[in-house]
Amino acid sequence: MGLSLGERSIYLDANAIIRFVESQESSITALFGRAAAGEFRLVTSEMTLAECLVVPMRDRDVRLIAGYEGFLQSDETMTVVPVDRAVLRRSAELRARLGGKTPDAIHCATAELLSCGIVVSSDKRLRLPDGLRRVDVEDASLIGRNR
Repeated sequence: MGLSLGERSIYLDANAIIRFVESQESSITALFGRAAAGEFRLVTSEMTLAECLVVPMRDRDVRLIAGYEGFLQSDETMTVVPVDRAVLRRSAELRARLGGKTPDAIHCATAELLSCGIVVSSDKRLRLPDGLRRVDVEDASLIGRNR
């Protein structure tokens, strides 16, 4: 893959992006604010675009479609990682060992290959390999803070 963002990177599952774009969930909004301030880098996969566009396309919501397409691009706060051969191979290894769905395995493989450590997701069924920890979207603002 060639790209390693390190431990100061936090992976966002598609449901975290949807919550940010469509509901401005305060915890995920705070996480984006901290990332914009340089505390860490946010990461997601291009797979996220495919997941985020389903409902807006079904509803023919051209404004929301354009919103996602504009938002899901790499910038100074968030890196959107292509699904390449290394990601696909690692996702197959994860599915063979842990089971689960291909999109989830692609998200986990991307997070793992970029050394993220934390995956922000409200999917409690997400099967994570050792070294990745799930943080619920509602708790995202607590990442890296002492409670």
